[in-house]
Amino acid sequence: MSIPVLNLSPSEISYIQTSLSHPEQPTRLDGRSLLESRGIEISYDIFPHANGSSRVKIGNTEVIAGIKLEVVDFDPSSNIKKGTESWRGRVDVDITPQSFPFSQPNTLISLSTYLSSIISTQFLPSINSFKINSNKYFQPQLHLTLLSFDGNLLSSLILASRSCFSNLKIPKIKLIQWIGNDNDNNENPNGIIGKGDLSGIKAAISLKKKNNKYFLSKGNEDWDLDLDSGDYQDGLEYMKNRMNLPILITLNLIPNSINYFIDATAQEESACPSKLHLFFSNSDSNEETLKLNGIRFEGGQSIDSSRIKGLIEEGSKLAKTLINELNSNLPN
Repeated sequence: MSIPVLNLSPSEISYIQTSLSHPEQPTRLDGRSLLESRGIEISYDIFPHANGSSRVKIGNTEVIAGIKLEVVDFDPSSNIKKGTESWRGRVDVDITPQSFPFSQPNTLISLSTYLSSIISTQFLPSINSFKINSNKYFQPQLHLTLLSFDGNLLSSLILASRSCFSNLKIPKIKLIQWIGNDNDNNENPNGIIGKGDLSGIKAAISLKKKNNKYFLSKGNEDWDLDLDSGDYQDGLEYMKNRMNLPILITLNLIPNSINYFIDATAQEESACPSKLHLFFSNSDSNEETLKLNGIRFEGGQSIDSSRIKGLIEEGSKLAKTLINELNSNLPN
C-alpha cells in the first residue's frame, strides 16, 4: 500500500523533478541540499501516566507516541516461531483525519494497519524481553498518533518509536517465594524443610536446591514491585541497550536520474514516489559498527541492482550520524 500523496499538476511534477535531478546544482523548494534533513524536534515524558512517551516533529510532520506495559503469560518452552512471541508487544498507529484531510476513512484505516505491520516486523524484533519470572513478562503496547503530515511519514514513525522506547521506564520487580532452611534435615509434606524466610531478594537469587541447604517451596513464583526505597521513581529503570535501537533512513529516488534525496516533503513525495527504506542499528558487539536490519522498496520506478550497494553505503553514513546524535541526547 502507498501513502496518500498530494495531487500535483504535470507542470508542478516536472518542475520538481527537473530541479532535483540537475547534475551540477540540484535545488529543492525549501533551499535544502539533497542530503539535508529538516530540523528534528524530540520531546520526552509528554504523557505523565505512560511508561514511556515522546513527541517527534520533522518539519511539519508530527507524531506522538506512548507505551503502556501489560503483564502477559508466556511459556518459553512452547514451540513459537521466533519473532512472534506474545511478549514482543503490540503496535497501533492512529492516522488522524486532519493529517490527510482529502482521504476517505477506509483509506486511513488501511494505512494505519499497513504502518502498524511494518513497525511490528521491522522495529519490535529489536526489543529484548522484559522478563518478570519464568512465565510472566511485561509486554510493551506502543501507540503512535500522526497529528500532521508533510512527508517522510515512515521515518517519523520509526523515530517516534525509538524515542518512546528510549524513554521507557521498566518497573523493578522482586520475586516472592518461601525459602526453606535445612537445619534439622526434616522435610515436611509440603516440600519445605525446617524454618523458612519469606524474602524477595533471597528468592530472586537462590536456586531450587543449593548445597543441600536451601530450596524453594513448590508452587508458582509470585512477584511484586520493588519499592523498598518508598519512592516509586526509584523503583523504575530505563530499558537496557536502548542505544542499539534501530532507525530508518529513507532515500527518495528521482525518475530518470541518478540523484536521490532524504526527508522528502509531501510535494516532493508526490513528484518522486519511489523510495528505498533502510533500517539500521548499532551492532550488539560494537557500537561503532552498524548493521542493516531490513530493506523495503516502495514506488513504481524500478531500481538498477548495481546502485543498491552504493545506496546502502550512503544510507549507513547518514544513519551513523543520526544515531550518534540521538544517543547523545537520551533522557536520563
